[in-house]
Amino acid sequence: MNSKKHIAIVGAGLVGSLLAIYLKKRGYAVSVFERRPDMRKSGEYAGRSINLALSNRGIRALEDVELAEKIKPVTIPLHGRTMHDLKGNLSFLPYGTAGQFINSVSRSGLNIVLMDEAERLGVKINFGQRTNHIDLDKTELTLSSGTQTFDLIIGADGAFSAVRGAFQITDRFDYDQRYIQH
Repeated sequence: MNSKKHIAIVGAGLVGSLLAIYLKKRGYAVSVFERRPDMRKSGEYAGRSINLALSNRGIRALEDVELAEKIKPVTIPLHGRTMHDLKGNLSFLPYGTAGQFINSVSRSGLNIVLMDEAERLGVKINFGQRTNHIDLDKTELTLSSGTQTFDLIIGADGAFSAVRGAFQITDRFDYDQRYIQH
């Protein structure tokens, strides 16, 4: 049993919430820290993002945590995409062979299901907690609410990651980021 190990996950998005479920099911104590408010209460992020294309790999991950049957009814199968050329002609590109498809699902809706399940399992999700500093040697997070020590810190905080930023100042980390023009 891993319950003596306490893992911090920075970021309660899709990756952080799913990882929290996996780790909790393996017996770890898990705390998640999210800088934004709880979208389930604020509604602030509803409809601000395009739907997610959920492939078979994503469905398998949801099956692993026993949530696939809860998500499948709210997915929309996408069998391919229609493309427009410069002259306005349309062509169709299937996402595989006949009968194969990917699934369109609400990103925020899926995130809410994942957060609900993580909390049901006993994961503590701390909202409104900006990560101000990370001490990698001490595995300490300095958050809006104070400093806490963990056995392991995992970054799932996406773009402008505070965890990635902490690694960038170490001598054995090589990082390159380039922005496209648009």
